Amino acid sequence: MAVGDNAEAAIRSYIAFGKETTFGTYASATTAIEAISCNFRVDKESIKLETLNKSRDFSKRVQTNQNVEGTLEMYAHPIESVLLLATALGGGIATSSQSGIAIHTLTAGNFDTSPSSLSFNIRKGSTHTWRYLGGRPNTVTLTGEVGSPIMMSLEMVFKDATQLSDDISNTLSVSNIAPFVYHQGQYIYAAVQGSLTTTLAEPIQSFELVINNNIVSDEAARQLGSQIPGVLPATQREVNLTITQRWDTTTNYARFMQATEGSVRLQFTGSAVTSSSVLTYQWQIDMPKVLMNSPDPELGGAGDILQSEISFDVITDNPQTTTGKAIVVTVQNTTNAY
Repeated sequence: MAVGDNAEAAIRSYIAFGKETTFGTYASATTAIEAISCNFRVDKESIKLETLNKSRDFSKRVQTNQNVEGTLEMYAHPIESVLLLATALGGGIATSSQSGIAIHTLTAGNFDTSPSSLSFNIRKGSTHTWRYLGGRPNTVTLTGEVGSPIMMSLEMVFKDATQLSDDISNTLSVSNIAPFVYHQGQYIYAAVQGSLTTTLAEPIQSFELVINNNIVSDEAARQLGSQIPGVLPATQREVNLTITQRWDTTTNYARFMQATEGSVRLQFTGSAVTSSSVLTYQWQIDMPKVLMNSPDPELGGAGDILQSEISFDVITDNPQTTTGKAIVVTVQNTTNAY
């Protein structure tokens, strides 16, 4: 049988992950997710050596740095996406219980609190399995627009990967809870974070939230004697928010021109926890200190509705303190611990 005679369908694949105790040491991957796509892969850089060898052609080639990375795309899920988002924030998870549900607070930190890295177990097709070790989200992007589910994309960087026979498909199960949809979301702007709870939501048509950890994986993260990174440190975190909103007032323009500081909350409220419960699956994403950029509407065609695409600079509310934060996420679901 020749290579390529058979065909493997992507639909037969699975994706599972778990949090590592030690960076780069495989942890049992028990949490399954229903991803849309995943292109994690191993690449090795190579050099064709220039030598005087009596020929016009290269005669030797060597491999240098090994890079393991890729993008995972999924729907933002009230349960399955939480550990991924918490790892991207790098500040750990604090969990408490209330009225039969669990409240998880995900804070932004320095990747020195669990979960600080993830292991993945991924079957590609029906047979071949890979382990990906020491995974950290370099960027995570949440997007929502009218008519669509809320989407989540993670650009992952790994320390290493191994291809082996480690099929765990029989031990995995996925949640029967649906992901968040656009009509379950709200955008709230207030002067200060304390007023977000009592301020009316503003209608918007779309949003994009990007958290960039600026992880270093080049030569500065490597050392002699190994092709893989020894560390994957994160440098300055950057949080950016962009919304699209119908334009009907100069209120946002005034906030922009006067460099007015405000607070933003993105809130997603899903299905009820039980059929008899008023408690719901919920995400609450707070950015305590934001400043607006460029809210002017653009004039399109005669049949267009005036809209503004507004970007925000998201900065920490209390710099140089242990309590300062640019973003914090509160999750309400039925999972007792992550």
